[in-house]
Amino acid sequence: MRLKRRFYKRGISPLIATVLLIAFAVSIGTMIMNWGKDAVAVGDCTEAKLETQVINSKPLFCYDTLNNKVNVMVKNVGSVDVTRLKMRVITPDFNTEDREIVDSSIKAGDIKTKNIDYTKAGKFRVEIIPVITVGGKEKICSEKYIFVDDIDRCN
Repeated sequence: MRLKRRFYKRGISPLIATVLLIAFAVSIGTMIMNWGKDAVAVGDCTEAKLETQVINSKPLFCYDTLNNKVNVMVKNVGSVDVTRLKMRVITPDFNTEDREIVDSSIKAGDIKTKNIDYTKAGKFRVEIIPVITVGGKEKICSEKYIFVDDIDRCN
């Protein structure tokens, strides 16, 4: 008789087992959604876009030889605010120099004029690169730059 009772012992009730399985599935789903949110937020440079302002068919992007400054007027035509701008200068001998542009945040739809100190003789290429903030982290949108080859003189 004792042998028969061993085989008829009860386990976890089906209701408790179902609740535990649902709780486990929800917790795993929540973790995966949080990981996915971080992964998607990193690639938001598609929303960033800059344009050089143009007046009388001439872009406002030039080199002031008297004051040794690169003058640029940029409009943020993207749908995301630009946290700051970076300037990259490329010379004909393939040397590059990156510079941070101070006080260069631009809200979506706004225009920013900057006069950036830079001393260089001869011809050079200038690229202005937007930097955005996504999920509390800065992201450099290198593929969304605007540029001028052989920058013209302002004066």
